[in-house]
Amino acid sequence: MLRPDARCSRLDAILLRVMGLVWLGSFAKTSSDFSGYMSRVLKNYTEHACDGEYISLRCPHRTTISIQSSFYGRRAPSHQMCPSRYPQTFKDLEKEDLSCSAITSLQKMLDECQDRRNCQLLVNGRIFGTDPCPGTSKYLIVWYKCRPNEYKSKVACEDDKLRLNCKRSMVVAIYSAIFGRSQEGSLECPFRNVGAPAIDYTKRFLKYVINLYQLIKLITAYLMLN
Repeated sequence: MLRPDARCSRLDAILLRVMGLVWLGSFAKTSSDFSGYMSRVLKNYTEHACDGEYISLRCPHRTTISIQSSFYGRRAPSHQMCPSRYPQTFKDLEKEDLSCSAITSLQKMLDECQDRRNCQLLVNGRIFGTDPCPGTSKYLIVWYKCRPNEYKSKVACEDDKLRLNCKRSMVVAIYSAIFGRSQEGSLECPFRNVGAPAIDYTKRFLKYVINLYQLIKLITAYLMLN
């Protein structure tokens, strides 16, 4: 059973989403490359290319590219990564912009490569729009995963049990899992109306009567003394 952090509000929706791959056991038993295939499916990929080079993204059979993040610009000095193809002086290196990036790089990679099995792109500043740092050689880094064409998704809310079952001769591999909460709830795990605690008005009334009785006794004693 899932137990959320005790500091979480009970009104927060607790959600665990698991995406799993279900594979036929016969495939696992007959293919000596099964473990290698699974490692290629479940791993995180990183590819990079300098200006003027091609960047290539590839995924195994029955999977497609899922872009996680992308960066085009320069953060590392050119003597460490992607040196300029043109001769540079020491002054040129001093003027090099190490904090430039194109905000369009992620969307461009999504447009070009998302949901494809193979993707190749020539890296240059023109495909990303306005040059973020003219005169500085740049590079592209792409982080991606290979998403299976077929998978099953399971969701469990707060205090629910999550069960992953397979038929005989089949195995399960977890592709991704998310555990968290949402202030606005979700379709899978809506808000739980805990409600305000009940108020015991009887105890309050008795306490009020006792206090009133003690006050009357004090007033009576005061009047008798005077």
